[in-house]
Amino acid sequence: MMCKVLISACIAAAILLTQARGAPLQDDKLSPAQKEKLLEASLIDLAFLKDIDNNFLDFYTPNDKRECNHTTLACFLKELKVLKHDVEEKDKQHVMNIEKNLEDFQVGDLIQDPDFSNPTCKKCESNEKKKFPEFHQEMTSFLQSLQK
Repeated sequence: MMCKVLISACIAAAILLTQARGAPLQDDKLSPAQKEKLLEASLIDLAFLKDIDNNFLDFYTPNDKRECNHTTLACFLKELKVLKHDVEEKDKQHVMNIEKNLEDFQVGDLIQDPDFSNPTCKKCESNEKKKFPEFHQEMTSFLQSLQK
């Protein structure tokens, strides 16, 4: 009898550990309403960053709004990680919010994006380098295009 209890306890612990370690228990696909909320929240945070005084850094700035959405999004996320290290403390939270929202958007969209493995999509480093105001404008425009 004691062995059955011990085995049951081990199985229960294994199930809990599997769940705690992030084993997929549900579909990661986002609903259109969830996507819209993530994009809207990102655009709001992005608006707060409009007046950042950051003319000393150049950012790889994609401008492909149609064919390579996943690659474009990945590039913007990569450049946000650079920006996060070079903004004032008061702006850091906005950058981190955008990162989190877009990472969630990207993961939820990964399965259904046919361009994810498209070899014609540019690598991030192949895009033109631009100062922050232009980077900001292109990213805003890109996120707005995803809303439609």
